[in-house]
Order: sequence, then structure tokens, then C-alpha cells
Amino acid sequence: MSSTIIAVVRQALVQSAGVTAIVPAERITSAYRLDVGTLPAIVLSVQSDEAVSPSMPRTDCLRRMGMNIECVAASLKDARELGEAVRVAMHGAKGSAYSTTVQEIRENGITSTYDVGAEGTETGIHIAVVSVDAYYRAQSVSPTTITNP
Repeated sequence: MSSTIIAVVRQALVQSAGVTAIVPAERITSAYRLDVGTLPAIVLSVQSDEAVSPSMPRTDCLRRMGMNIECVAASLKDARELGEAVRVAMHGAKGSAYSTTVQEIRENGITSTYDVGAEGTETGIHIAVVSVDAYYRAQSVSPTTITNP
């Protein structure tokens, strides 16, 4: 389910002129890229996925997926500007992908951090993290197949 919600969030970011004016769509990903020299970039990550209002038969429940949208840039100013554009784009966004509808995305805040990079080089990156909750309705629970490695 997380890939479906990530797809909705990514689509909302790609459709935001304020976001794509700063970072192109191909640098909005759900995994860190090895070419960190290509900045700015946005990385989407899932933090939690939980029921908000489970129903008794478990066939329909409102769920909340907590996500971090990491805005990576070469300077604190650039990271914060991108974070602010993302925050504005996410406020009240909604959409659907693969028969799952995200009813609303709520922004929870923005924080900043600095990754110092390789030891002793001081060639790090600045990251503004926009925390959001995506509310969606799960129609059914899909079984997960667990295998031995």
C-alpha cells in the first residue's frame, strides 16, 4: 500500500508549479540517489501506517500514513525554500492511484538538518524535512506472502 500512497504524494508534488520550478520531476524519488551532486532533490519516505477508525469486519477503515518529504539541497536557504514550496503543495492535497483514494494530506511541520558528508570533507548537504499525514480508506486487507531468504 505504501507505494500507492507515495505515488499520490509524488503526483501532487509533480503537479505543483512551485515545486517543479525548483526541482525537476525526475529528481522526486522514493529512495536516496547515489548522485548527490544532482541537487536539489526530493526523497519520499514512509514513517508509519496505521488504522484511524477500524470497522468491526475489517473490510473498510480509514488509515493514516505518516511520511517524510526530504528536501535536499546544497544550502540551508535552498533546502528551506524547497521545503516551503512542498509544504504549500501538500496542504489539503488529495488524489488517487491504483484504485486507492487519498482523501486528504495534512502537513505536520518542517524541520532542518545538515548531513556532514564523507568524514573530514565538510561537503555535506542540507535537508528540510516536511512531515505529512496522508489519510486514505483501505477497502480490504491484502495478504502478505512471507518467504525465507
